[in-house]
This record gives sequence, C-alpha cells and structure tokens, in this order.
Amino acid sequence: MSAIVDDKKYATDTRKFSDAVLQDGLIHHFDDSPVSDNLQIKDICIYKPGDLNKIGKEGKTSWDSFSYCLLMGHNVWLHLESVQRANREYDAGKCPDMLVDERFNSLYFKDVVEAIFAAPDRETAIAVIDMYDKFWQSIIGTRGATGKKTVNASTMFNNLFEAEEPEDEYHIDDSGLDETKLDELENINV
Repeated sequence: MSAIVDDKKYATDTRKFSDAVLQDGLIHHFDDSPVSDNLQIKDICIYKPGDLNKIGKEGKTSWDSFSYCLLMGHNVWLHLESVQRANREYDAGKCPDMLVDERFNSLYFKDVVEAIFAAPDRETAIAVIDMYDKFWQSIIGTRGATGKKTVNASTMFNNLFEAEEPEDEYHIDDSGLDETKLDELENINV
C-alpha cells in the first residue's frame, strides 16, 4: 500500500478517482475496486482551501472521516480479491518460486502442508514440521524476514519490547515444596 492523494485543490475535480491519480502522476498503477470505480476525486478530497472541518477549524487534510471509510472499503476489497486471485493461481498449479525448494527434489509447500494434515496424530505432524525446518526458514515471511526470524516469535517480541528479568526478591524458589500436601487435597471428598 502506498500514500495516496490528499490535496485541497481536488475538492471540485469531477474526474474519476483512479483516472485523476494516474493522470497527475501521483501513482504509477491503480487497480479499481467496486468502491473506487464509482468515485470522483472530489469524493475523497472533500475540503477546499478555507473550508472548515466538523470541529470548526481549517485542517491540513482535504479528507473527512467518510474519505477514510471509502478508501478503507476499497483497500479491504482489493486485499480480499488479491488473496482469492493468489489462491486460484496456486490451485491452478502456478506456484511462487519462494514456495518451491529444488534442494528438496521440487518439494512444494502444499505437499508439506498436506503431509502435516494427513498425519495420524499430533506427534507425527510435529515430526513432519521439524523435518522441513530448513524449508520453512527459506520461505520469505513478513517484511522480507527469513530464517529463524520467521520461526521464532520471541525474536520479533525482543525487537519491539524491552523486558526486564525479575529481581531475585520476586523469584519464588519452589524446590522445597511438599507436593504430598497437594495430593492430600486432591483426595479430599467434598
């Protein structure tokens, strides 16, 4: 997703939204959705210079709340359509190169997933997952991450948060617990 037009000069422009952003060179490519197909650029860039927004001030943006709603609807539709299109292509046998590893005799991602779901029990499924650890790590993930960053959630957690280790005064030493008392509690009939 990229930034899109936000300019008060478009508040009276009646061109189709996609035509305007392409003709004015604001973006190089635009896929219309059922939402954007019926929009004029003035439907998004509502405010003209000098217009007051709903709180009675001249804002920096040409958008109002409904502008955001329209573009969110457009983006959601395109996202769903893209996922469906990718699934249709995949089902038709077209597979992105990142999901095929020639080191595994042309092993396809879908074949590994099918093997996991066909496993008779959880233990076998986990063994299949572990067997293809290097394959998983070679698949490009979120923001281009590969390797252990795609497998280990704590890596991303540590990048986003600072966690302090508990101090000794808060640490509970459970090595001296008498577990027979727990067993006694379980045997009490209430």
